[in-house]
Amino acid sequence: MNMKRFFLAIVLCFGIVVSYAQDEKSAIDFKNEGNDALRAKDYPKALQLFEEALAKWGEEPKDTAMVYNMAYCAFQAKNYDKALKLFDESIALDYKKETAFLYKANTYKALKNDEEYVKTLEAALASSPDDSKVKSMLAIVYVKEANVFYSAGATILKSAAADVAAAKYKTTDAPYKEATENAKEEFKKALPVIEKALDYDPANATAKQLKAACEQAIKG
Repeated sequence: MNMKRFFLAIVLCFGIVVSYAQDEKSAIDFKNEGNDALRAKDYPKALQLFEEALAKWGEEPKDTAMVYNMAYCAFQAKNYDKALKLFDESIALDYKKETAFLYKANTYKALKNDEEYVKTLEAALASSPDDSKVKSMLAIVYVKEANVFYSAGATILKSAAADVAAAKYKTTDAPYKEATENAKEEFKKALPVIEKALDYDPANATAKQLKAACEQAIKG
C-alpha cells in the first residue's frame, strides 16, 4: 500500500511539474510552436497557438508577421469570418498589404459574396494602382458579367433560328425581327461591361473576342 501511495505521489508531482511548465510558456514559445505547425500545414493548430501567443503578448507592438500568418491559417482552415478580421488587421498594419487584400478578396469569393469580392479588389487597386494581378482579376469579373448578356442574346437568336427551321415563321416575319432586336439589346448591354474589362486588362483575349462577337451580332 505504501508503495502504491509512493508511485501516486510521483505521478501527481509529475503532473504538477508539466502543468507548471505549460503555464510558464511565453508568447514567443507559443509563436514558435505556431510557426512549426504552420510549416507542417496544420492550420487549425497553428491558429490556436498564435492566438495563445497573442493572449500573452502584453503591451508590446503586435508581431505583424504573426498577425498575417494567423489570417492565412484562418483562411486555410475555412474560418472565414476570423480570416476577414485578421486580413483587415494585416492591411491596417501595412504588412504584406497587397497579398492580404488578395486573400481577403478570395475569402469573400469563398463566401460567394460577389459584391464584397469586387469592392475588395477595387480597394486593393486603389492601394496599389499598378498591381497587374488585381487588374486581371477585375477584368475577369467584368468579362463574366458581360458574358451573361452575350449568352442571353445568343440564346434568343438560337431560339428564333430553331423556330424558323421548324417553319413557325420566316426570317422576314415580325416575330423573327423582334427576336433579332431583343438579342441586339442584350449584345449592346454587354459592350460597356466589356470595355470595363479591357480598361483593366487590355490584353484580355476573352474580352476582345466577346467584344468582336457582340459588335458583329449588332451589325447583323
